[in-house]
This record gives sequence, structure tokens and C-alpha cells, in this order.
Amino acid sequence: MAKQISGKARVGLIGCGGIAGAHCQGYIDHARKIEVVALADISKENMDARAKQLAGLGGAQRQYADWKDLLEKEGDKLDAVDICLPHHLHRPAIIDAANAGKHILCEKPLCLTLKEADAIGEAVKKAGVTYMSAHNQLFMPCVAEAKKIITSGGIGDVYLVRSQDCFRIHRTREQWGWRATLKTQGGGEYIDTGYHPTYRLFYLAGSEPEAVCANFTRLHCKIEGEDTASVSVRFKNGAIGEILTSWAFPVPTGSYMIHILGDKGEIYGSGSELYWRPEGYAAAARKQLPNVNTFSAEVGHFADCLLEGRRPLHGFEEGGHPRRHQERQGMGEDREGAAGVNGFNVQRATSNCSPNRER
Repeated sequence: MAKQISGKARVGLIGCGGIAGAHCQGYIDHARKIEVVALADISKENMDARAKQLAGLGGAQRQYADWKDLLEKEGDKLDAVDICLPHHLHRPAIIDAANAGKHILCEKPLCLTLKEADAIGEAVKKAGVTYMSAHNQLFMPCVAEAKKIITSGGIGDVYLVRSQDCFRIHRTREQWGWRATLKTQGGGEYIDTGYHPTYRLFYLAGSEPEAVCANFTRLHCKIEGEDTASVSVRFKNGAIGEILTSWAFPVPTGSYMIHILGDKGEIYGSGSELYWRPEGYAAAARKQLPNVNTFSAEVGHFADCLLEGRRPLHGFEEGGHPRRHQERQGMGEDREGAAGVNGFNVQRATSNCSPNRER
């Protein structure tokens, strides 16, 4: 059982690569309530980069080449961990942290399989620790404001939710690193960037999915998994969801990251820009929202949850939700047909991205 935190929350940063740098800005911005006291990475260069980034806060972070050593040697000097590791290492790191009684902030995706998710859930529940899914785009201004409008009934009953995240990446096979293989990535684009539009979709729809149809393909990227996914979801409340996500092309002209239609209007937008057109109005009203560093907001929210004993906006259950509906939909392999996915009636279209296919 994790101990009650008083004063600043003390965090061990496990994995000090690129995304950890984005997290560190959050520790700088919220230094009065949370601090990084230890680092773990197989790369000394990565740890030194994060230590340099945090140097302005004063103090020094103890460094470890293995997260197991960090957990053992830090002991009661540590309240929580922030896991920024490659996907295939999430399960063992989360379980080790939970068993050590540490609260957990972990990058998406939760893990690679439902079996892993079950093991994580059991460990977190048994330890009684707080688990927060690092779903930073929930703090994106257009998403947060859209949720408020939907919750207040501003567009009535939700009929359709569209969620997109597309951009084109130019990399060699070597530059893709661990993301190039199914074994370490767990799939392709859909389990990576595609996690963002998926959890946004569920968050804005406000309902459980009951049927899913997905198409995967590899159009451009030199990876084993898919680089593009198109997904249709039917929710229990009757709403329809659409996801388009890709590393092969940008968001289509004229469309937005989120678009929600209800029986009393619509809202749509990207980043810090949101449009709201109530029923009966010819044009939508544009609202320019304050810019937010979503990674910083995420770390600040984690700190508040730890210090105030609050449940995170997205905990273990929400972190596993996108993975639950992604499981057995292809994820970079050639599969077709229908199958039950944790109670969901899932129809999978043929995936056109076998490891043999060259582009």
C-alpha cells in the first residue's frame, strides 16, 4: 500500500528518451508540488540530458541503469514513478513499481495485450496505488472545452464523434528503432499515435463501444505494422464514432482533430481553436482558447491527484479501454473475420500490411 504523501511528491523517471523530455517540462512548471529525484535508463547520455534539463531546479537526480535498482535503492525516498519506456517494457515496469508501492504515471499505450493488461490491473489493485494513463491530449484546449460543452448539454444528445491524428513521417528503417518491429512496438501506428484519437473518441462520446470495424494498411512507412488506420465504432448510447489516424499523410484539408455532432448542434476544432454551432444558427462561433502545454498539464494533474487523493482523469481502466478495442483487430498482422473482444462484437476488415509487403 502506498504511503500518504506530504509536501512535494517525489518521482523516479523511468526511461529518459525523447518523450521524457516533454514530461520534464511539467516537472519544471509544477516544481512546487512535484519533483524528479531519480532517473533510470540504459543510456547514460539520456539520463544526463534529463538531468541537464532539470538542473535549473537545483538538486541532483540519482541515476540508475535499471529501474529495478531505482525501486530497490530509492525505497521510501520515492513516492511515484513516471514510465517513459518503449511499449514492450510497460508491463514489467508498471508491475514492479506497483509491487514496490509506488504511484504510477505511464505513457501510452498501457501495454501490448489484454493478458498484460489483466496482470497490470491485478498488480495495481492489490498494491492500492494510483495509476494515471499519460493521455496528454485530454488537456488539449479544444478537447477539454468540447467535453464541457457536451456535458452541459450544449449540443444535446451526441450522434457522431470524429477523431483524427494524421501526419507524414520520413524515416529509414533504422531511424524507426524499436517502433519498426511488432515484437517491441506491439503493432503499428494505431497502437502508437493512434492511441490519441482513440481515447479522445471514447472520452467525448461518453459511452462504451459495442461494435467496431477497422481497416489497416501500410502506405509509406518502413515498419512491420500498419502506418494508417480507419476505424468505425458504434457506441451503446447509439452514437457513431470515426477514427482516422496515419503516419503517411496529414489531416485532410477542411477537417479537424475532433468533430462532434448532436441533435442540438455541433462542435469541432483542433489545438486551441474550437467552433460551436448550435442548432438553428447558420454559422459557427469561433473560440480561440489559451494555449496549453498538454504534457505539463498532465504532470500537474498527476501531482494534484497524488497530493489531494483524487482519481486521475484517466486511470487504469481508461488506459486499457483503447487497447481493449484494438486487441485482435490486426495490429500489423493479416487477419480478417469477426471475433468477440471483451464483450465487443468486432468485425475486422482484411489488414493490408503483412511484414512481407514492401513499400
